[in-house]
Formats: sequence, structure tokens, C-alpha cells
Amino acid sequence: MILTPDTLARLGDLLREYEPTYAVPIRVEHLQSTQRRLAAGAVETERTFLEVEVSVAQPNNEPQRWLLSLDFDEDASNLLDEGAQEADLRTAALIISANIDEWWRRKDHEIATAAIGKRLS
Repeated sequence: MILTPDTLARLGDLLREYEPTYAVPIRVEHLQSTQRRLAAGAVETERTFLEVEVSVAQPNNEPQRWLLSLDFDEDASNLLDEGAQEADLRTAALIISANIDEWWRRKDHEIATAAIGKRLS
């Protein structure tokens, strides 16, 4: 499943509504969905990832840009199938924003959580 530009735009708008709830000021800058083939033992599967580019502005620190790669099939893909309703988009945005906040809070302590983010600057 690749998300349509309209769905991505609406999802981005909804994610920006959650920005005041994050542990630090995090701004969602860009979203895109990508397909990746992953090996699961001897079987290869195709999964959808939501790539979220964010900027983080902590007091007394230089702004940082990060690219988060969220496994969308695991977290919220059923909410954004063709014809997703507003309530489904809002639920997906809530799940994704919780992932963003959890990543920030735990990235320095948990290897698996840190692995979803790549610092760009």
C-alpha cells in the first residue's frame, strides 16, 4: 500500500496538531510512504514504512533534523486503506505521534527504538 498524496497531506496536518504534546518541540516537516522487502527467516515480505522527517528544537541546543522510519504495516496500515475516513486518519495520526514521542524519549536508552531514527543534521 502506498498512501496517496492527499492522504499523506491530511495525515501531516493531523500530526502537526499533536506537536504541542511532545516531550520537546518536534515539528513534522515531511511524510512519505515507501515499500521495502524484508527477510523474515527464509521468507521475504513486503512492508510499508512511513518516513517522517522531523525537526527538533531543544532549548540551548542547535536544531536537529531526523528521519524516522516507522513500520506502518505493524502500527496503522489498516486505518489508511483506500477510502479512509476522517476518524481512521485521526486514529492513525494518534498512533504515529505516539511513536514519534516514544522514539524521542527512548532513543538514547533502547537500541531498537533508536534504530528507527537517522540524524540528518
